[in-house]
Amino acid sequence: MIPTIAPNEVTQVLVLGAGTIGTGWTAYFLSQGLHVHLVDPFRPSNASSADIQRMLTILNSMAPDEDTQQGEVHFHDHVRAQFSQVPFVQECVSEDLATKKSVLAEVEKVVAADTVICTSTSSLLPTAIQTGCQHPERVLAGHPFNPPHLLPLVEVVAGEATSPTVVDWTVQLYRTMGKYPVRVKKEVVGHIANRLTSAVFREAVHILAEGIATAKDVDDVITQGPGLRWALLGPFLIYHLGGGEGGIRSYLEHLGDSHPARWATLGDPVLDESVQNIIVESVLAEYGDRPVRDQENERDQNLVRLLQMKLS
Repeated sequence: MIPTIAPNEVTQVLVLGAGTIGTGWTAYFLSQGLHVHLVDPFRPSNASSADIQRMLTILNSMAPDEDTQQGEVHFHDHVRAQFSQVPFVQECVSEDLATKKSVLAEVEKVVAADTVICTSTSSLLPTAIQTGCQHPERVLAGHPFNPPHLLPLVEVVAGEATSPTVVDWTVQLYRTMGKYPVRVKKEVVGHIANRLTSAVFREAVHILAEGIATAKDVDDVITQGPGLRWALLGPFLIYHLGGGEGGIRSYLEHLGDSHPARWATLGDPVLDESVQNIIVESVLAEYGDRPVRDQENERDQNLVRLLQMKLS
């Protein structure tokens, strides 16, 4: 399958779901001058609009001098026949396989046969989602990293039936929009980014449950140490530089054995009710005195500063 419209000619998109991810995608698409049809039967348009405007304010602060004209958003409570001319769909409904398949079945009734459909799934396999679709060759994953209106990463993952041409087209579309698409070579639960973050979170939970440190201690260790490097370097480049002039080979020869020794002692916590209570109590003790929305705004403002530094 080859989409009839070029990625740089896309002017309108359809977003399914007006939760955190859907509104984040919508705000970003609007900032790129695209017109957005946002569909959600369960969330009032005034609530979604307020979230989108808040995100657009942050986005506009990053590039106040750019001439790109902001797109328009149109709110809908159900999938409509008028979407037949929309060349790209970003699905952002709840992370439930049955729900996603049901929504895509409705969408396929109204969009053109060559409309590309990307699911924002954070963990489900695209092959499972595209099973039963009329045109599974145009269905794939385009997983953003939260918050999607600010972070550039999009993991592009093909299902077994996805056309390679569609994957190429989608990568180019995200790149044209200013995102940083990474093509995942093989389907796996959680793709790349969420597998890595889950690995860190698993050990963080172990450290907390074992009484080694508080939630705030763990967060501080990350933000004042590894997190600062991670904003600039990935794990392989970090250890390549850690090997000095000899690079990664020298590092592995001299310090490689230290990793299996640590791996052998990493925790494998059970996230049962008692451990969940420990997490909740420790997190609320440190962060519960401020509204989550205020902390989200502070996160976004700091991410803007970080992104501006990286782009300068």
